[in-house]
Amino acid sequence: MSFYELWAMYPRKVNKRMAEKAFSKLNPMEQEQAIEAMPNHLAYWKANDTQLAYIPHLATWLNQYRFEDEIVIEEAKQNKRPELPWYSSEELTIKKANEVGCPAYAGEGWQQWRARISNKIKQLEEQA
Repeated sequence: MSFYELWAMYPRKVNKRMAEKAFSKLNPMEQEQAIEAMPNHLAYWKANDTQLAYIPHLATWLNQYRFEDEIVIEEAKQNKRPELPWYSSEELTIKKANEVGCPAYAGEGWQQWRARISNKIKQLEEQA
């Protein structure tokens, strides 16, 4: 893989010439190490929802040998999308209604149906 492939992979496209210069200063083994480390760094930034402004320029990442950093991606961070409450969308409301056995009635509005579902959930919790 060449510098250009590394550049294409990198999310923050800033100062390409400096990045290329930093890459060329690395010996072939270090270049390979940097390339091999990139997918893990990309996954780490994604798992942590790192804003683009906080991802270092590629030249900085290379000059500081950041590819040697030990990156640990916590499993919880990989799946950190918060679970929405069942009443937050029509899709989740329908799913919850099916779970608790509370079908919609003809002519019933969403608010009415959600109130019935909520009552059904309370009944089931009291029975448990």
